[in-house]
Amino acid sequence: MSKIWCAISSHGFGHAAQLVPVLNELGRRRPDLEVYLRTALPSSFFKETLEIHWELSPSKQDIGCIQDGPLHIDSKKTWDAYRLFHENWEERIGEEVDVIERVRPQCVLSNISYLSITAGVKAGCPTMALASLSWDQVLEDYRCADNVEHSRIIEQIRQAYRGCHKLIRPFPGIPMVAFPDIQDVGPVLSPMVSLHGDIRHRLRLNASDRIVLVAFGGIPLSSLPLSQLETIKGYHFLVSGALDCEGCQRVTAIDVMGLSFREILSSADIIMTKPGYATIVEAVRGDRPIVYVRRYNFADEQPLVDFAHRYGRAVELTLKDFEDGRWEQALDQVLRLPFPTEFMPAEGTAIAAEQILAIL
Repeated sequence: MSKIWCAISSHGFGHAAQLVPVLNELGRRRPDLEVYLRTALPSSFFKETLEIHWELSPSKQDIGCIQDGPLHIDSKKTWDAYRLFHENWEERIGEEVDVIERVRPQCVLSNISYLSITAGVKAGCPTMALASLSWDQVLEDYRCADNVEHSRIIEQIRQAYRGCHKLIRPFPGIPMVAFPDIQDVGPVLSPMVSLHGDIRHRLRLNASDRIVLVAFGGIPLSSLPLSQLETIKGYHFLVSGALDCEGCQRVTAIDVMGLSFREILSSADIIMTKPGYATIVEAVRGDRPIVYVRRYNFADEQPLVDFAHRYGRAVELTLKDFEDGRWEQALDQVLRLPFPTEFMPAEGTAIAAEQILAIL
């Protein structure tokens, strides 16, 4: 049996969502393959999405960003967390090397933990990455130019990335200067099955009502302007997060639907989200109109916004209008947009799997 050590950032679910289609494709090509998941993400995510045989080893692989909800990044808390993570760095690497040597994988695959890349190289294991962003580039948006510690941490991350044998970069991705060998592939996608009719029936919607999925990634929304949403006629909102929707007529919590997020994503009429890789790419592939709320300080946001406008139908909703519940104009507007004349690039899932198999 072949085994892949798979290190996954737990900054939301986007990094895992980007890897899972490739891991499933690997499983179809190599039924004997096993994945050793090194991540702090819950097992429930992989039970719902990952078809290949896997084992979970809970471990925090990197920091990502510290956020107050999905739309607000706390720069100070982020740097404080990186400072703690990089204390005793050599000892942390040594612990990871010990586990890799015990598991004895055929390769290390990371999205986009620099800890695992460094440890994989030190353990003498072929080491690859698959990601559309890297943490050194993300941190550049929050770096203080005269802060020596910020520069030291970013350089330590880049030094780790330089040891990676190959980066597979799904489209759309950002420039990642630290990696010495980059293989660009098309968008990474999972198979989708629409349950649109079933969901409409269960929600008892009027014929003219549109289903709007409100999903902002693995960092949940803590509040929504529910009273304002109740006044928006012609739409029914499916929302993620720990929200009390009891008594609402036009808002339903996803958790009570008994369906996977992917099933709801493929069945909604409109997707409202922040620009995150998996949600944006899947929405465009499914011809789903997108209403997005920007953060304006995250590295891969602009490429994803450009992708949504070029290959899909997309409208921006300001953060203020989102928080105040002034959604109706953007929802009406996105439905009036013409379909794009340009098709998105061919899917890259199979090519990414082939690159990994070449190492195995």
